[in-house]
Amino acid sequence: MTLYLVGYTIIIAVVLFVIFSILVKKRVLFGNTPGMQKVFGHPLLHYSFRRVGSALISVLLAILVTFFLVRLAQPADVTCVEKFADPKVPVGSLVYNLRCDNWKENMGFAGSMGEQLINFFYSILPFPKTLCITSIDTDSMMYAVGNCQNFIIDLGRIYDLAGVSDGEFVINYMSSRMMTSFKIGILAVVLQLGLGYPFGILMAKYQNGAFDKIGKAYIISIDAIPGVAYYYIWMALFCGVMGMPQRYTASNFISWLPAVLTMGFTGMAGIGLWVRRYMVDEFNSDYVKFARSKGLKSGRILRVHILRNAVVPLVRTFPSAVIGALMGTYYLENIYGINGIGQAIITANNTKNAALLQGVIIISAYLSVLSYLLGDIVTAMVDPRISFSD
Repeated sequence: MTLYLVGYTIIIAVVLFVIFSILVKKRVLFGNTPGMQKVFGHPLLHYSFRRVGSALISVLLAILVTFFLVRLAQPADVTCVEKFADPKVPVGSLVYNLRCDNWKENMGFAGSMGEQLINFFYSILPFPKTLCITSIDTDSMMYAVGNCQNFIIDLGRIYDLAGVSDGEFVINYMSSRMMTSFKIGILAVVLQLGLGYPFGILMAKYQNGAFDKIGKAYIISIDAIPGVAYYYIWMALFCGVMGMPQRYTASNFISWLPAVLTMGFTGMAGIGLWVRRYMVDEFNSDYVKFARSKGLKSGRILRVHILRNAVVPLVRTFPSAVIGALMGTYYLENIYGINGIGQAIITANNTKNAALLQGVIIISAYLSVLSYLLGDIVTAMVDPRISFSD
């Protein structure tokens, strides 16, 4: 009950806030109150509303495509035959039909296509809901309801085609693995940014010097060699030469380092390249030449003018880098034995687990849209060249 009360209160509050802000912006309300206009009519706030609206359309389209792809790729009746038909329970028998109907109900495949689509959208959209697992008692031929949980988003349930047992909720399965991927990914992001930015700055500052040439050689090697091959090169260095553990263990932080360092040292090359490119452009800009002609020292020009302007195009990458850490990386997780979300994608594909694939696609769509939205908003906030005037 608490989840429903809090959930719907938040949803209603957000809707009312948006409506109120729009009415203030249109001067229907508080048209002559500068304070209210400054807060609720702020251009950045309404820019964010527009971006959220377009982002929601993108998410809904992704959900709609996923709905039809899952049903076309593996029809429910075909899956029922693979799951429940055996010599003891032939197709068409009462037990088979009950098991198949129960599976369809749990998976959202029951009813007409229109009913499935409506239920699908309700499940995926962030409304509070209570989910229960139902099972069949083959002796009494009765449905049993158990393991009810409250969720905001329903991504379905996981089923193993090799058996007939009820599976866990996809949201629970993904949450635990996303946190594992995030622990490794966020540390790698910090390392990428912490090394990539100084790396690019120094390359630009000492353009065409020894450091710049070495840096460009490193970046070219990263681009020229396939990513998977580079991952194995780093693994050989960290685990073979330096003696770090090759298999990830949650309780052993040292075993996290090979994956973190592999992602960090590989990813810093791209960041360094872009930072160098923007820094060189700023070094050659007119305002920098004017500052030099006034006698300002190179260090002050770099700190006060160049860095502030050069960092703007790269600020938008921060949200996507942080949010992207939640989705993991299959190759790294496979190499180092990390039980993260990247591994779950391959597992879902190999076992024809439609609900898990569906869940990964939808969460990925949500996070991608959110990262682009946050990137646009952050860029708009820090870039003085962006105007919000009507």
